[in-house]
Amino acid sequence: MNKITYDDVLGRIGYFRNKANLSARETSFRLDKSELYVTRIENKQIELKVSTLLNLLDIFGISVQDFFYLGKEYNKEDKNILDLFNNLTPENKQFAIDFIKKLTK
Repeated sequence: MNKITYDDVLGRIGYFRNKANLSARETSFRLDKSELYVTRIENKQIELKVSTLLNLLDIFGISVQDFFYLGKEYNKEDKNILDLFNNLTPENKQFAIDFIKKLTK
């Protein structure tokens, strides 16, 4: 995974906010902040706090892992595959990896 910059984090906030069909104004209100709060964060006028990021992820309905790992490539099918993969035994994980490698050749 590439190094994630502050700009990447702000971009992902906008991405997931839009995926949740929320305006910056509505998101600000859900945070109990003024109507321009999220816009100011996204425009780097206000420094993003970790607590605010965690609240935003709750509002968007995603986990911290989804936010940082999946980023802009996030979709429910990828998330479902990762969840299923994480529930496999180590042996079955290796089998799945080998199988996927054969499919992509």
